[in-house]
Amino acid sequence: MKMKANKLVTFLLFLALALVFLFPLYVALLMSLKTAKQTFDNFYALPSSLNFANYVHAWETSKFPLAIMNSLIVTVVSVVLIVLVSALAGYSIARRNKPFYNIMFMVFLSGMMIPFQVTMLPLYKLGKTLQMLDTHWGIILIYGGFGIQTGVLFYAAFIRQISREIEEAAKIDGCSTPGIFARIIIPLLKPVTATVVVLNALYIWNDFLLPLLYLQDNQYRTIPLQQYFFFGQYSSDLNLAFAYAVMGMIPVIAFFLLMQKFIIKGIAAGAVKG
Repeated sequence: MKMKANKLVTFLLFLALALVFLFPLYVALLMSLKTAKQTFDNFYALPSSLNFANYVHAWETSKFPLAIMNSLIVTVVSVVLIVLVSALAGYSIARRNKPFYNIMFMVFLSGMMIPFQVTMLPLYKLGKTLQMLDTHWGIILIYGGFGIQTGVLFYAAFIRQISREIEEAAKIDGCSTPGIFARIIIPLLKPVTATVVVLNALYIWNDFLLPLLYLQDNQYRTIPLQQYFFFGQYSSDLNLAFAYAVMGMIPVIAFFLLMQKFIIKGIAAGAVKG
């Protein structure tokens, strides 16, 4: 009876947490299917009829295909850059026990302790000086720099748990260091790579501050930034904004559902252990 009571309490606790986290999604879906009058009459009430015109209007007025293409370019290229650099740096740090590599590891860790808000003004001045504003490559380099900090931590911690005997056996067979990394280490890094990919992809896709800082040209705006322009100085269209937000959430939710098992494997395999 005591075990059943504990299971019931645990279930109710997780159910309550699930409802808390799902409530914003419920509000977004609800608002996207209501008219302005229905929203004004009762914000949380279910609509008497579903208004899918919000999605059509949001698609047409906000250049959604262009925004989603910009988000895809920025997210995919940034994540690829983060994975390549982090894996190489993490392998060097994990396998070379020398003062220089230890210092570099501490430099990466120290970068994680600096809030983004502290670096906003210097980043803007740097982007303006180097003509990085309103470009894909400018924001990709910034995302890469921030993502590499945690990526190196994940990869270095994971690679330290891989037995050196595998690499030594490969060296005896005549395999070079680049060959060992490409043929032996990389296949073993699938769990931690999936973890790094998912965490960074979700962050970059949903980020608003950096695109607001760097991407003012309508040609380069990502989905979160494009949604911001539904809110004017004197008026705002909540229903269109939420319809746009729901459309922007669909790709990232689908991606997360496909990759969530890899996150669990990566954490269970020691991706976040020191």
